[in-house]
Amino acid sequence: MIQEQVSLLPFNTLRLDVNARYFAAVQSVADLERLLKDPRVADNAILVLGGGSNILLSKDFDGVVLKMEISGRSVVYEDDDVVDLALGAGEDWPSVVEFAVAHGWGGIENLALVPGTAGAAPVHNIACYGHNLHESLLWVESLDRNSGALCRFRVDDCGLGYRTSIFKQELKGRHIVVRICLRLRKRPILNTSYQSRYESVAGELARLGPPPYGVREVFQAIVGIRQRKLPDPARVGTVGSVFMNPTVTVKQLQAIKALCPEIQSYPAEQLVYGDFSVDQDGDNARVKIPAAWLIEDMGWAGKQVGHCGVWKTQPLNIVNYGGATPREYLDFLQAVQDAVYQRYGVRLDPEVVII
Repeated sequence: MIQEQVSLLPFNTLRLDVNARYFAAVQSVADLERLLKDPRVADNAILVLGGGSNILLSKDFDGVVLKMEISGRSVVYEDDDVVDLALGAGEDWPSVVEFAVAHGWGGIENLALVPGTAGAAPVHNIACYGHNLHESLLWVESLDRNSGALCRFRVDDCGLGYRTSIFKQELKGRHIVVRICLRLRKRPILNTSYQSRYESVAGELARLGPPPYGVREVFQAIVGIRQRKLPDPARVGTVGSVFMNPTVTVKQLQAIKALCPEIQSYPAEQLVYGDFSVDQDGDNARVKIPAAWLIEDMGWAGKQVGHCGVWKTQPLNIVNYGGATPREYLDFLQAVQDAVYQRYGVRLDPEVVII
């Protein structure tokens, strides 16, 4: 059923109060097919919402918000080594990870507590603590808004990159993800290599107890880090990391190190911080640096202006302490971006999707 003039306050984790002209919950592919034929949907812009955890609603949406609630978990293939798990796009991602861990299936335990839904996971190519979703993703099914056809994209056809995908770029607004499939391992290969300025997975595991470690212990380690470091979305408006880690040349990095001597860097295609040697590209080689480090070293960690602030223990989290308007929040983001650029000459690009 399509509703009119619906507040989106309950449907975005940043807790910004804006309205949608039209709103409908989607609980099956048949629901979606029927909705796409309705003139109110066919003739208007569409915004697909999963958990509303990586989106900044900057104003009222003069179109149709489709709240993705397609559920379902099913094993579509299994042998002695792997399990292929198909998931409805509306499945809660943290619950999916818990489900896999409970069965002893490895591959996504490092993505514990990442907010959002299964359908949104490949759209943003979620990644944290040393693991990218594409390492476990097999395929994505979507409905083509133009043709009405149900399409399947193999992982190599999804255009997955750093916090992006073909569904966020070329096919944005046309293809709506309805189902994904993950390949999980019955003999897990644990990834405990992640370390940063703030924490390491290996260090967290040591806090839990002595080895040997399994999927459950890695999961518990990630949960422990996240709960200690990140704001509780039940208490504070948050969209997680607001900015992407910037990529700079080695020459730029040297200039930044003059202001921030201890800053780490890592190859642009990798997730793990640490020292590495620059090959033949020399000063033109491109490396990635942690945006959180730049914000913290400016003294902005814990800073609050009005209803908005930088989370003290994770400066990439720009939070709404309650009552912030979209304009107030956007202005605060701009202030952070401007301050970083003025000091380091680095522009921070949003990871959050701004609507």
